[in-house]
Amino acid sequence: MTKSQKWLLLIVFIAVAIGGCAYYLLSPRSIAGAKSYITTGATAETPYGERLQIKLNTGTETSGSASWLASYSDTASQNVYTVDGTYVDQEQVTLSYSLSVSYSNVENIQATVKIKAVDSADSSYYEYVLANAKSLSGTSPISDSGSTTCSIVSHLTDCDASTTSATINYEIYCKVTGTGSISGQTLTAEVPYTQFASHSYQRSTEEATATVTPSISVQSWYDIVNSPEAAAIAVTALLVIAAFAAARRKSLPPRDPKTGRFVKAGR
Repeated sequence: MTKSQKWLLLIVFIAVAIGGCAYYLLSPRSIAGAKSYITTGATAETPYGERLQIKLNTGTETSGSASWLASYSDTASQNVYTVDGTYVDQEQVTLSYSLSVSYSNVENIQATVKIKAVDSADSSYYEYVLANAKSLSGTSPISDSGSTTCSIVSHLTDCDASTTSATINYEIYCKVTGTGSISGQTLTAEVPYTQFASHSYQRSTEEATATVTPSISVQSWYDIVNSPEAAAIAVTALLVIAAFAAARRKSLPPRDPKTGRFVKAGR
């Protein structure tokens, strides 16, 4: 390998190292949150061999994200939450379901799924409609799913609950209807409102010294370039380049004091 090839390889290595450091510092990282799940079911049938059976999985999950650069953003201020006293820096809550419908001699199948979030303080609530008379088709069993995600502060506001400290109870409701292809009767498999989870939310406001940010886009490139991390990357790169430049200078042959040209050793 020639010297020029070695230097090219070194430059590529330095660029990759700096890029890796920058990616690590700039990229938001997900924070694990609280999870709750439940499985329920119901069945409806007629004497004519018409049958409708449902299996419902539903759950809640909170999540957050973190980035080092939030510590140095003048505008980085947000509301994050500690959930159930364990899961810190949580920003969002996701409500979801998955449904399996088994049937025989039934047509025109429709599903309605709702999740009710109830404030334990005064029973005020908000109902999230994840499916509303949604038509389902396909061979038995039919699979269906849905979800909704919102910020925790919006979620608590929806429930008319305190955005500082609140405990929310979650209830699931599901109704699947169909028409018997033999009798013409309507079959209804229904899961009444059933509590499946309860989470407590405690707000903590992250200011300029925080390590959590909802999005890196709140900062300008000027803020990023002038952050301590960017300065550290630049200094490290300059030191590495300077060290190798000095080593290369030592490896060069001596110069003729009169002409300034390099001379071969031994001359």
